[in-house]
Amino acid sequence: MKQPKVQIRAIDSYDLPIIEDAVRQWFDDLRDPKLKRSKRVLIKPNALGAYLPEQAVTTHPIVLEAIIRYFLEQKKEVWVGDSPGGTVSVQKVWETCGWQDLAERYPIKLINLSTSGYREMKYDGIPVKISEVLFQCGIVINVAKYKTHSLMAFTGALKNLYGLIPGLIKSDYHRLNPDTQSFAELLLALYSLSHVKITYSIIDGIVGMDGNGPSAGKLKNFGLLMGSDNIPALDTIAAQMMGFKIKDVPYLWGALHKEGILPSRILVPHSFLNHQIPDVDIGFVKMRKEGLKYMPRTLRYAFKKVYYYYPRVSERCVRCGVCVKSCPVQAIAWQSDGFPRVDKDKCIKCMCCHELCPTQAIDIHKSFIARRLMR
Repeated sequence: MKQPKVQIRAIDSYDLPIIEDAVRQWFDDLRDPKLKRSKRVLIKPNALGAYLPEQAVTTHPIVLEAIIRYFLEQKKEVWVGDSPGGTVSVQKVWETCGWQDLAERYPIKLINLSTSGYREMKYDGIPVKISEVLFQCGIVINVAKYKTHSLMAFTGALKNLYGLIPGLIKSDYHRLNPDTQSFAELLLALYSLSHVKITYSIIDGIVGMDGNGPSAGKLKNFGLLMGSDNIPALDTIAAQMMGFKIKDVPYLWGALHKEGILPSRILVPHSFLNHQIPDVDIGFVKMRKEGLKYMPRTLRYAFKKVYYYYPRVSERCVRCGVCVKSCPVQAIAWQSDGFPRVDKDKCIKCMCCHELCPTQAIDIHKSFIARRLMR
């Protein structure tokens, strides 16, 4: 197998000509015959929910615009599609994220992957439902957002594939796979079933998020645009630059092993060798509940009494009901005061409510010990 290569550009702002130049160089360097042969392109961004571009939760529209312009110049039919989380209107997602504006200015098609049918496939005994749209396009460009993630520590190109799963099936998978290990195995199954269809992946890290990502963290000017035709290699470099070790990201070692990739053999531009971004806050997401399984049972039980965290609806709640409708285990219900409340005993800590709240009104309540360890 050839050495995987990760392209990295230092880009400080969403300047369309600069981003176009990077995208054009990366795509022109590809030797994939599908780029010439195939007529239809699917661009799969991160459409977690209805967030404004400046909130750095979803893929920035100018990054998408650069990719769209490239493929329109190549006379391709361009689709932009994803399956947003929760029950929010897809049309509202398109409009808020700035993608409806792109569809009005360019001859592209916005595709809702939740309503386009799916194939139920299986890998290593794990069934996964994948949008039929993936198999209708010869070229697929996966465009992730550079963020921390409360369940998986880091969200990059591989985690972005989760949007290929239609609608609230995603929430059901969270219910069936509430811990980091089983959810990582689901992501690896999804990757194994879909990666041959992914032509190239890009991570929009010009402005991203650290802290309590992927939607309620802090904006971080990473100043980076990254790309590769190898998803595990891209995520490895991106995670390491953020300050993670491979073992911190539950799915990463499995993906590298599947592809036979040695992290030391991944090629990066010389100026980014061993590069680490300063002052990235990853303390919260590194401390996951799966670390408890390495403790003796008696110590684990005692530790759970003093170390805990759970989502809690704050006074910022506007009573939109997204958290109630999106909870995969119905752990959030309306109360007599007209506000929703999280049932701690039912909560599986999948953090869907935390991810999907459009007003970032879900706080993570932590015990004293949890606050100390998650700093």
